[in-house]
Amino acid sequence: MTLRFWANLLANSPFLAPARKLWAANQHNWNLPLSKSEKALVGCYLILHDYANRRFPPTFDDQQRAYDAEIAYRFSLPGLDVAAVTDSLMRKPFGSSAAIRTYLHSFIDLVQLLEQLGVQPPQKLLELGCGTGWMAELLALLRYNVMGTSLSSDDIADARLRIQSLVAKQITPQLDFRVAPMETVNQAVGDQLPFDAVFVFEALHHAYNWRQAIDASHACLTSGGWLIIAKEPNAIHTYVSYRVAKLSNTHEIGFRQHELMDYLRRTGFSNVRVSRNRVSFWVKPHWIVGQKRP
Repeated sequence: MTLRFWANLLANSPFLAPARKLWAANQHNWNLPLSKSEKALVGCYLILHDYANRRFPPTFDDQQRAYDAEIAYRFSLPGLDVAAVTDSLMRKPFGSSAAIRTYLHSFIDLVQLLEQLGVQPPQKLLELGCGTGWMAELLALLRYNVMGTSLSSDDIADARLRIQSLVAKQITPQLDFRVAPMETVNQAVGDQLPFDAVFVFEALHHAYNWRQAIDASHACLTSGGWLIIAKEPNAIHTYVSYRVAKLSNTHEIGFRQHELMDYLRRTGFSNVRVSRNRVSFWVKPHWIVGQKRP
């Protein structure tokens, strides 16, 4: 008997009946109140069920389908009103006290990293997967010249409202946003090349092909420019966030440190190093930088 047989047997066993019931409810309510143990139980059931049916580990074979799912994210969360989701996205990073602590600490970490790498205002920054643009806006307030990009035209339309809000406060930022998949971002911003630094914050794991995204980032950089991979999830993320991935129909995968660093070196980056969480235990997020060779 194969592992898939036993996985199927356990997934459909009485032991996981509570998990199946919770999952049925969760598919209609994104905000279903679940304890950590309940989330783990549901995640365990889904992994066993999908492994038995050859759907785990996740694979992404259809690029357009993957793009469509990412674009539809805010419109497809079960039980949530689109206006409420948009409101939450536009309040970021100030949606809650927990969000403030998490996101602003990460923003400070990124700013300090830019300074350590010698990237100072008003040098040019390119952000991949900017969402509705909160980090790009804060960097522009620090007088960086920032271009934010996202696959979603809805994200970019909302991000451009941030420019209007700054202008209303009589601030003229060096800030712009464009629709662009990460894998071909160099084509979308070709008239603005080169950039002094490219960064991606908690977004590379949503790319259809993260290797192509790194290739495109390399093409966007000036000689000696820096790529910053910021707070990307570690390997365990594929497992602990599988429930969320199923609900949102988006990529929630984790990376191994060596695979990111090895690919940066093969792409033509030097000075590839870990800037934070050098010992990650497959859990702590990745902060990795690489410099484009002259």
